[in-house]
Amino acid sequence: MKWNKVLIVSLCGAVLLSGCSMFNRDNGSLELPPNATSIESSYDRDQGETLFNYQGRTYSYFGKLNDKMSDDSIRECVGYMDDDKNTRIYSLNEDPLDNYLMIKHVGGIMDQPEFLRATDTKNKDIYTPSYIRSGSFESWGSSGIHYELPAATIEVVCNAENITSVDYVLKINGEDNSIGGTRNADYSVFKKGELLYFEFTEQTLRNMATTGETFELSLTFNVTDKDGYTYEVDGKYTREMMLGASLSDLEIRENGHGGYILYEDV
Repeated sequence: MKWNKVLIVSLCGAVLLSGCSMFNRDNGSLELPPNATSIESSYDRDQGETLFNYQGRTYSYFGKLNDKMSDDSIRECVGYMDDDKNTRIYSLNEDPLDNYLMIKHVGGIMDQPEFLRATDTKNKDIYTPSYIRSGSFESWGSSGIHYELPAATIEVVCNAENITSVDYVLKINGEDNSIGGTRNADYSVFKKGELLYFEFTEQTLRNMATTGETFELSLTFNVTDKDGYTYEVDGKYTREMMLGASLSDLEIRENGHGGYILYEDV
């Protein structure tokens, strides 16, 4: 089934699910809310770092994007930087304590996200979403990171050519949960045979799953090619799953008739 890209964007805005494309400018979670305010930065000459104040906490630059980031990781836009409404600051679904904030310039698709960390966590070992890579700033010293929240992980091989994004619709125990996906920040095509990872955290599942208990996970996919056309992938993946578990041997293949199928090597 072949859709024009404009149609899939309209659908994403119509359904009551979370996680439209992270890298689509002014779309879904990247939108600036009507009451957004400027979050001012200042330079601390003694520490040699740029600081931001948000809700009574001070933040400074910590790191950059580690490879890829799931579309539904953005919780909300909390403001913009130094009166520049195109440089926006976001909270993260995987970090409910707001120890981290993300900065994203929405004026160009080549701009990579950067991450701020609250300075009151210096020299502490705190939970860090796996898509945040430390920039090794000297000011952070021995501040540690760890990944204590277990995620359910699905590995999918994109065994097709000219694909720029793979998006999913997730159901948990038969109920709608979220939509999301993955793509390269510059919208370049995936290599044929490239392994893609989809993580579903306790926050993503929104209390539909409990640590140590099984739940039914159901995924359907669509893909977008380099010409901007979106195709529904034929097939559905349904499995018993639990937080902390990982499933693989799933592929998206061309069906030989201009479409795509979901194939599981069992």
